[in-house]
Amino acid sequence: MNLESYKVRDIISDFFNQNPWYKSDVWYGNELEVAKESCRPLNPSRNKINFSFSKNSYIKNEIKYYFGKSLNDSLYSVITIFEGKAHYLKRMLKFIDEYYPYSKTILEIPKEELMVEYTKYLGESGIKVKTIKKNNGTAVTPAVSLMSTFYDYIYNIFDLTPECDKDIWDGTKLPVEIDYTNTSTKKIKFTKVNQNHRELVKKYLRTRVVELKNLTFSVGFRYIHELSIFLNFLNDNHPELLIKDIERKHIVDYLKLIKNKMILDKTQRKKIKATNVYISSNLSIVRKFLVDLKILDWKEAPAQHIEALFLPNDNPHRTKSESFDNPKYIPDYIWDQVIDNIHLIEDRYVPIILIMEGSGFRGSDILGLKINCLERDNKGDYWLVGDQRKVNYKNHKVPISEELAKVVMSQQEVCKQNSTPENNPEGFLFVSYRGQRRGKPQTTSTLSRVLRAFAEKANIKDVNGEIYRFKNHAFRHRYGVTLINNGMNIVHVQRLMAHASPEMTLAYARIHDQTLKEAYFKAKSKGGVSFNMEGALVKTNIDEQAIANDLELEWIRHNYDSIRMDHGMCIKSTKMKCDYAEKVIEPPCIANNCRSFHVDTSFADYYKSQIIALEKDIQIYEENGHARSLEFANKKLQNYRKILNEISNNGSINGMPKERREYIGEERENSV
Repeated sequence: MNLESYKVRDIISDFFNQNPWYKSDVWYGNELEVAKESCRPLNPSRNKINFSFSKNSYIKNEIKYYFGKSLNDSLYSVITIFEGKAHYLKRMLKFIDEYYPYSKTILEIPKEELMVEYTKYLGESGIKVKTIKKNNGTAVTPAVSLMSTFYDYIYNIFDLTPECDKDIWDGTKLPVEIDYTNTSTKKIKFTKVNQNHRELVKKYLRTRVVELKNLTFSVGFRYIHELSIFLNFLNDNHPELLIKDIERKHIVDYLKLIKNKMILDKTQRKKIKATNVYISSNLSIVRKFLVDLKILDWKEAPAQHIEALFLPNDNPHRTKSESFDNPKYIPDYIWDQVIDNIHLIEDRYVPIILIMEGSGFRGSDILGLKINCLERDNKGDYWLVGDQRKVNYKNHKVPISEELAKVVMSQQEVCKQNSTPENNPEGFLFVSYRGQRRGKPQTTSTLSRVLRAFAEKANIKDVNGEIYRFKNHAFRHRYGVTLINNGMNIVHVQRLMAHASPEMTLAYARIHDQTLKEAYFKAKSKGGVSFNMEGALVKTNIDEQAIANDLELEWIRHNYDSIRMDHGMCIKSTKMKCDYAEKVIEPPCIANNCRSFHVDTSFADYYKSQIIALEKDIQIYEENGHARSLEFANKKLQNYRKILNEISNNGSINGMPKERREYIGEERENSV
């Protein structure tokens, strides 16, 4: 560790001079400047922190600096410090006095040694050091974590070792782009790799992540996990073997290990045998590592050709997951429930959810949007601009509606009112202004928790009547499916969604085909209503009307979207022209008893809403004496009530006679 203890003392001394209330050995919470911003007064019994009994003034001052700086930077609130962390402070200071009375900084003590001794000390004092988590795992108690977080804070502030020389890299201190929406990938820990190979791996990732930048920091995080398995295997089984001397037999031995490795299935929360996807991913990274050593012409590079080390059949065939061919997207009936209950979501998450649904951006990319993410072209159309990290597309642009643009503008206004260079230095659109994530955007895991809680609170149900399980990425899939359903060219969809390949886009097209098929059979099973020659509603079904209109059933199935209107379906032969296309009374197919008009129970909600609206209009017309409007509205209301009554109570209804539905005589000749 590169540390100059006198510089540490100078920095702390300067802080105390600028903030004299932290220099005292006795703090009264309600008297501190930052207490004015607190949401509530402190508990009188927890208003005081006393450092005076501590004999090691150096480490005592480091703890005071840690607490004071965290308060000033809004990492912790006064409540958190005085009513939470201070509860364990007295015992921590006594431990320092007893075990390390002459240490001039906490960083003189190796952290591993410190935590072992302190945990042992707490246990001997009857203090609980571990707690059981819900998934049967364990975690340290707050009494233990206070020492750990304090040490890490001082280490991050005062250790002068170049970041790339450390065994743990903090991505925020490197000239690389960090995904702040994922808290698990901010640090790369080389401690997973054995000492014999650790420096080589650090050199390799420094070259690719920091210098060449052809590997993102988050993917580098994944590389460490996979390479540690391979390199630790070599170290444990062939300790004298140099990487340059690796032979095929060593790879064969490793294949046996990796193919029999037990991995954690996060869904089932249990260990399972390594899947083909996992094995393939691991071998791809190991192979890439060895290939790169040869490309970089490093002395550690294998002497043998890579093709002699890895054979084609080593890497198991990766079958596409079911979720790839059938991506889970949010269907309309779920989205309708979201809109109906959106008032139950905390205000700051509402714009995030609306932008996810309306832009097709990944959740992490939306959370990473900057304040200046909205553009308007010379035609007045709005565009959302942001990076697509997964495929490394910078400033990707998608058109958005004016309504969604207003949502973005509203959030921009919130940022302008609350952002400062201190609490939002990078200009994020969705940023945390306080706490440990101050200046950083919300996380994807937090957004997932919010959506899960929302589904429970709003009682959002799926088709099986169970609480719907939201996935952040399902909003993106919904966007893609909607574009395809609305007839957009698949190549344009691929470009708009920044898909690296057309495979995912094609999955949306398959959903579209399946949706049409399901909608057709659903309509077929429901039956419906149509008008007879006298204008009365009679029972019919979609098959009968198709045959009567000389339509192929297969044509209807594949053109279901084009025959479906707001108020019903047009079962009209492609040979016929519409008799009522020019009529102005709406809808003309109802007003003129159209022979090709079909309605089933799937349109019930439409007629219910229209009846309510018409009743309100009629009341206004009556109050204002608009006789002509009243006449049209009453007739429309009568027709709508009649249709709703029939589809609600009578089920299937027979269609009009065939002779009425076909062109005959002169009509037939004119249609050819």
